[in-house]
Amino acid sequence: MHNFNFFFFQLHIIMEEPEAMEVDDNTFNGIQHSQSAPQLQRVLSEEEKRCSICLDDFIDKKILDKCTHPFCKGCIELHFTYKPTCPVCGTVYGKVIGTQPDGTMTISRSKRRSLPGHEPHGYISVSYDFPDGTQTDVHPKPGKPYYGTSRTGYLPDSPKGRIVTRLLKVAYDRRLVFTVGRSRTTGQDDCVTWNDVHHKTTLSGGPQNFGYPDPTYLDRVLEELAAKGVTEADLHEAPESVIK
Repeated sequence: MHNFNFFFFQLHIIMEEPEAMEVDDNTFNGIQHSQSAPQLQRVLSEEEKRCSICLDDFIDKKILDKCTHPFCKGCIELHFTYKPTCPVCGTVYGKVIGTQPDGTMTISRSKRRSLPGHEPHGYISVSYDFPDGTQTDVHPKPGKPYYGTSRTGYLPDSPKGRIVTRLLKVAYDRRLVFTVGRSRTTGQDDCVTWNDVHHKTTLSGGPQNFGYPDPTYLDRVLEELAAKGVTEADLHEAPESVIK
């Protein structure tokens, strides 16, 4: 009988010998299986016979088209009604809606100065405001109050910076930028807090001060947004006009 536990699952890949894989410098510096590789392959084959959600034999096996992970058709379809991502690798298969509470997002531009490392462009301010409120069923403590917050992030007013700003707007509209939980800064529970989409909250001072210069910052934010299913293919949801 299937155990439909859609939030807790595990994959067991057991390697009984530590030398099961070794590096062969003569083969393009790649990974080469040793004599134990057939044993590992047998273990992998056994794992592929079971659904990673219900941990039982497949019923009406379905292979996801992007990441090729297999599941029972019923298991993955029900999982997708809660969260449209692969339970194994996190590949997104649809629009993810987060747990961000109600608030406001304001975008403005300034030409008064440039962010270090992004001369001669001006900068964009992205301000968020969340009042205190009551947690809903999607939050850790439904019915309990939470503390609001106000935050401002800064981006260069460059072509790439404007793309990131627009994608942040898409993520905000999908309730993905913030959540309710424990503040990583103060340790306080029941707070509106960042949800793994990093912002530069100061204009300068470098990464150690959450500011610029930081040459790879924009690329990292694009990766974080993509992990939540927000990519440049979604720019139509936030036209250039959102940056005022």
